[in-house]
Amino acid sequence: MEENSVWIIGIVALAAGALIGYLMGRSGDNSGQQKLVDQLNEAQQELSVYKEEVNGHFEKTASLVNNLTESYREVHQHLAQGSESLCKGEHSPAQLDNDTQPKIAELTDSEQEEQIPTVTDEVTAEPEEPEIIEPPRDYAPKSPDQEGTLSEKFGLKKEQQADEEEEIPTLLKDHIPGNSLHDGDEKQSV
Repeated sequence: MEENSVWIIGIVALAAGALIGYLMGRSGDNSGQQKLVDQLNEAQQELSVYKEEVNGHFEKTASLVNNLTESYREVHQHLAQGSESLCKGEHSPAQLDNDTQPKIAELTDSEQEEQIPTVTDEVTAEPEEPEIIEPPRDYAPKSPDQEGTLSEKFGLKKEQQADEEEEIPTLLKDHIPGNSLHDGDEKQSV
């Protein structure tokens, strides 16, 4: 019987330990889960606040653009009225003509919202006409009576040529072939 009692006491102790461990583990998981739930709620709240700020920013931007458009319209009307009253029927180039100036149409609020471009709208660029580019020239443009760039006289003036022919440096005069006197004198002086 003593053997059975040892087995019974061991099984009861094991069951009691398992029950205590399960209860303690369950209470610890609850606090970890609560932390995760709190973090999730905080992240969702931050996201909703951010969305409200973004919406407010774009509403303010749209309002400012509308104010700018209205101010432009008022300035245009003021200039047109001033031009009419100051010119008094005279036709001047500075007069603002309604046909040549872009018109800002009176739009309702729903039409204005439809016309405000968003980041996702596609922008269509107008095709630009390519500029005609001339290839570089390997010659200087000239009139028919001028010398070409390959001519020996190109770029030289006639007066300069005459001066250069008269002015031969003294060292070269001494060494001109056939001037043996100068060659001998110089050799003796050295």
